[in-house]
Amino acid sequence: MKIITPGRQQKGWAKEFSCTGHGNGGGGCGAVLLVERNDLYRTSSSHYDGSSEHYVTFRCPSCGVETDVNESLPFRV
Repeated sequence: MKIITPGRQQKGWAKEFSCTGHGNGGGGCGAVLLVERNDLYRTSSSHYDGSSEHYVTFRCPSCGVETDVNESLPFRV
């Protein structure tokens, strides 16, 4: 394969994720998305005992469902 016209270089962190709705009740559309650092945000849930858990989440631009990222990231959100 040959590159006829080169595209722009990727700047910053980006990774492919699927829209699954993981951690948010499911219901994702299955779209494969190139998620960039600025697409991620923190969410949390509170428990009856006063404790809380924090998550890194993105919202699918196709269906609007939120998906929690279930892996370690090389930066802090």
